[in-house]
Amino acid sequence: MKKLMSLCLLALILLLTGCSEKIPSVNTISVDKKGVVTYTVIEEFGKDFYDVEGLRADIEKEIGDYNRNFGSDPLTLKSLEVEDGSAVMQMQFTEARYYEDYYKAYSGGTLFVGTVKEAMDAGYELAGEFMAADGALTDISQLSGAESLKALITSEALTVQVPGDIQCVSPSGSVEITGKKEAVVSEEALQACIIYK
Repeated sequence: MKKLMSLCLLALILLLTGCSEKIPSVNTISVDKKGVVTYTVIEEFGKDFYDVEGLRADIEKEIGDYNRNFGSDPLTLKSLEVEDGSAVMQMQFTEARYYEDYYKAYSGGTLFVGTVKEAMDAGYELAGEFMAADGALTDISQLSGAESLKALITSEALTVQVPGDIQCVSPSGSVEITGKKEAVVSEEALQACIIYK
């Protein structure tokens, strides 16, 4: 009986550990299969200048003010933690357009998430060579099912995590594929583009 309890406890621990979501350690935009955008931002946190609860209250007020413009809550504060002199905040947007709308006031940043066809219809330039995951140059039109592939376009320097395998990225050198579903935009650009399945 004791052995059975130990095995059940171990299984529960493994299950709970496997289900926990790892918080990125650098500024990151993550998009899930439903198009929900999670923005993780990490900033230095001087305890002399800020207090955590005051910061949380300010952020929640700003989110509330933003959400009043809509019939729903397109923006939520997913988490806010302070550890080792850094504040780690995760904000969740129900769609990329809300992220872009919210951050336009701060940085004028761009974030588009949709199909390649939708990106082209929205006026984004996707012609020319892209850097494939294997390092070779490619043209999006040569990829299988090109118009139905997904595109994430940003103008910000940060890590990007997408729900599907990355097929190619902007060839400018400012975007580097660092994993099957992750790329790093190393500098702000007019249009850093990540194409994925």
